[in-house]
Amino acid sequence: MIAVAGWRVAWALGLIATVSSPAAESPARTPPSRPGAAAAVPRGPVSGAVLPTKKFGGIDYVSAPDVAARLGLKLTTSDRGRKATLAGAAVRAELENDSRDTTVNGLRVFLGDPVLDAGGQLYVSRIDFERCLTPLLKAGSGVARLQKPKIVVLDPGHGGRDNGTSLNEKVFALDVAKRAKKMLEAAGLKVVLTREKDVYLDLAQRSAVANREGADLFVSIHFNAVPRDSKTSGVEIYTFPPPSQRSTKSWSPGENIDAENEAAPGNRYDHWNVVLAQAIHRRFVGDLKAFDRGKKLYHLGVLRALKCPGVLLECGFLTSDVEAKKIATPAYREKLAAALTAGIRDYAVTVAGGRGP
Repeated sequence: MIAVAGWRVAWALGLIATVSSPAAESPARTPPSRPGAAAAVPRGPVSGAVLPTKKFGGIDYVSAPDVAARLGLKLTTSDRGRKATLAGAAVRAELENDSRDTTVNGLRVFLGDPVLDAGGQLYVSRIDFERCLTPLLKAGSGVARLQKPKIVVLDPGHGGRDNGTSLNEKVFALDVAKRAKKMLEAAGLKVVLTREKDVYLDLAQRSAVANREGADLFVSIHFNAVPRDSKTSGVEIYTFPPPSQRSTKSWSPGENIDAENEAAPGNRYDHWNVVLAQAIHRRFVGDLKAFDRGKKLYHLGVLRALKCPGVLLECGFLTSDVEAKKIATPAYREKLAAALTAGIRDYAVTVAGGRGP
């Protein structure tokens, strides 16, 4: 018997996970409408023959043993098969039945679809295998290599009449961007800021800067907030969801299903978006010891039209009593900029074919 009843109930009720909405696109603002259809996004296998699939809820899934074999990893199971670990020399992914909340290389990662148990064997969606787990566990596998980054566009969130979560967000985001710009330029990279002062830019204008400059990567810098909550803290990093997958927030109770079947321009870089996210995510959690709120998916207008890999970074919570005090100091913002710089440099090493730290 296929053991998917629990997942179906969770799916229907939206009880898999509750997450905060990224400050980049508050409910008060509407993302720009989608531009024309992007070039087709490859949907084939990572490499070699197509893995066998099974459909659950209309979604193609592949088995954990097949994923392990394809990526050259060792598979072990525990908790009567409800949990599985895929591990190699320097990589590790921990999966659990009925959950999208996973740990990959020591970092919290939200899959686009829940892991399922079918006949005592765990399955992950084919899209998660190809566009999340593969970039995290075997970066560059099955996709075209990119040139080593030379041009970086940093996007200080908000500005002008758009204060963000508070008057401080737009100021702190610009400050971190300017500090990171100096560090990256010292490392030999060309760095362009979408704004250099307190001016308003809509979301489409921000990605247009990256496209016009021929950017090799794009990072939108923000700070988070939870109303009437002085305890929540930590770092989040977002990538644009692959076609047919939902935003992480869409799984929360009361939220609408927001999956998009048509590819956006930014989906051309799904693989490298995730590689970039991991590089920055690792530095913020490791170097700053920030609480790990995870790598998540969100249909963000600032990422939709990009013609290069891009992520949105939430550096911390301005509503947190502890974290806000740190963020308010120039010394900590210098550390934020250093972590961002180190993450971008790690990504550059990976793109060039090295393993990085």
